[in-house]
Amino acid sequence: MLTTIIPETLRPVAHLLTAHCQPLLQWASDFILNQLVEKNRDHPLVQLKTLLDFSELEQACADYHQLNGGPGRPIEHTVPRLLRTLFLRYWFDTSLRRTEDRLRFDMLARWFAGYRLHQAVPDHTTLHNFERYLDENHHALFFNAVLSQIDAALDDGHDKLQLADTFALRACAALESLIQRLRHSSYQLLCAWQKHDPVAYAAVYAQLDDAALFGRKTEKREFFLAQEEWRERLRVTVQAVEALTVQLPNEIERSPEMNQRLAQLTKIIQDELAIGRDADCRIQAIAYLSEKKRGRFRVCSATDPEATIRNHGPGKKDFGYNISVAATPDFIRAIQADTGSTSDVAPIPSLLTAQAERGDALPEKLLYDQIAGHGKTAHEVAQASDNRTQLIAYPMPPKKSKTLPPEAFTLSPDGHWLTCPNGWASSRRYRAGSGDGWSFRFIAAQCHACPFLKQCRDSEETPTTHRTVFISDYRGGYDRLVAYSQTDEFKQEMKLRPQIERIIAGLVLHCGARYARFRGTTKVDFQVKMNAMIYNVKHWLVRLDEIAGRRRRPTRRRWEAPTPSWTLPMG
Repeated sequence: MLTTIIPETLRPVAHLLTAHCQPLLQWASDFILNQLVEKNRDHPLVQLKTLLDFSELEQACADYHQLNGGPGRPIEHTVPRLLRTLFLRYWFDTSLRRTEDRLRFDMLARWFAGYRLHQAVPDHTTLHNFERYLDENHHALFFNAVLSQIDAALDDGHDKLQLADTFALRACAALESLIQRLRHSSYQLLCAWQKHDPVAYAAVYAQLDDAALFGRKTEKREFFLAQEEWRERLRVTVQAVEALTVQLPNEIERSPEMNQRLAQLTKIIQDELAIGRDADCRIQAIAYLSEKKRGRFRVCSATDPEATIRNHGPGKKDFGYNISVAATPDFIRAIQADTGSTSDVAPIPSLLTAQAERGDALPEKLLYDQIAGHGKTAHEVAQASDNRTQLIAYPMPPKKSKTLPPEAFTLSPDGHWLTCPNGWASSRRYRAGSGDGWSFRFIAAQCHACPFLKQCRDSEETPTTHRTVFISDYRGGYDRLVAYSQTDEFKQEMKLRPQIERIIAGLVLHCGARYARFRGTTKVDFQVKMNAMIYNVKHWLVRLDEIAGRRRRPTRRRWEAPTPSWTLPMG
């Protein structure tokens, strides 16, 4: 290529120019980039070039090229360069194509990744393959490696106190109506079948009612249909779906993708519909199930079946994933993605388990909002941390009841006796059907002439039946939450709660954690861990500037204390 751009007048010395062009290009590239770096010492990428250590990641990914291209494949883009390029992708919060463009035209980004000015940069396909490899083989390594470097340099008090909360990550898919979901899922099933067994697929597809299954191009849009017309279209679609499923091969002969798509179709129908049939099992009527009977983790889009609705009250419904975060006031210590319908408190033990598996010292206290103020949650936190972590949350108020609630009765320390407000004790107990508590029984004779008869039984008449009181196995954990919430220490610690909202705002607004770039819980979990890693790196630079006196820590009047005690970088 070099000989083609040499002018005609210099052709006699072309062999000399060709021999010396490559070293000259390397020298020119190094000279220009070094001048650029010298004039931009305060740029974050220049600081990170020496601050971040990628050696642990490079060693873990050393086998990447052998796994993906074989030992004889020329390695144009080494693992160290790919790692730094992927870091830039999340640092700038760009797509793979935009990352490729940035490396082409941004000299500082090219220098950070390790490419000279005349070298070719990786395209988006190469970056996608490496990102997929990292997700499948080293899911949390980037997040853990950077956090371990931060811990070696700074002490953020993560073994003392942590904050936790959740936020919504919107799915990379659009909500679909029920008919659209059935049709889209059927199309996915047929595509999987065609890929697995084209001959059998072609024989069956010729017998299917294509118009009933997928509709006609000229049919009315759903929102123009009257209610009866819509019900009839739904009935025809469900009937066509059933006609398709009965012609599928048996489970052994189906591919894993076919089984997955079939289970998806079956779940959509079971979670949403009540179907009336005649004596010959033909569909006669279809109706929506009541809200209580409908599935909680309903498939809302065939594009991303794992994304569900995150319902946090009127006007706070998001289609996507529920992201749980545990952090100190400065750094994120654990982050996890779950499908949207997952309750906020379910992932709390997993946040502690992830830290323990990483080898971190678990916090003495974990602050959460009132939704975690249940005895069961406090018990799960203690169990996950081997009784090293105490849950701090406002206790949930008891459920309203016409009669005296279980909280009005006193349980003995050994849990074998329950005493009523009138002083009567009962040891008659039976394991509750739910399996998470005991039902204590007070006989009618004990309640005779009781001054609390009206409050306890909602009647002033002489009782003729026993009174049953359910005591949860987690009563002790709830009582500890209530007792601790009355202390001055609790009130001071709760002043730190707003800081988790600041961390979540940083993740969402500045680190790309508002919209999912992937589909599926596992891939979304990889994304949010990378987003959290970027948040930690950015905050690390801020803290180093504060220590060096280049930046002043802002005073937040609502939560001034306690202030983390910083230590200087080690070594």
